[in-house]
Amino acid sequence: MSDTSTTDAVAQDTGAETGDAVDEPDDDTGPAIAIYAQWAVFVILTLVALIATLQFYFSASSAIDTFVTDRYRPLFNAAFNLAVVLACGLGLSVLVRRLA
Repeated sequence: MSDTSTTDAVAQDTGAETGDAVDEPDDDTGPAIAIYAQWAVFVILTLVALIATLQFYFSASSAIDTFVTDRYRPLFNAAFNLAVVLACGLGLSVLVRRLA
């Protein structure tokens, strides 16, 4: 009789023979909340980067207006805008390759 009670006690502790699952939550809200939090942080950081990029662009244009004479200003603005367009194109092509 002691063998049976010992087997039942072990089965209750592990849940092996009875088929009962160990206490686990039914819903997986933890990982879902973590994913939403990561996306929220991503969106916030993207907006901050966009604002900083625009401020840098306008500051660089202002610096060109301040330090470059009127004669060469269109040339410097064109070169700066071309560099910005090329950097954006490079970044977009990398993103498209990763997404495809």
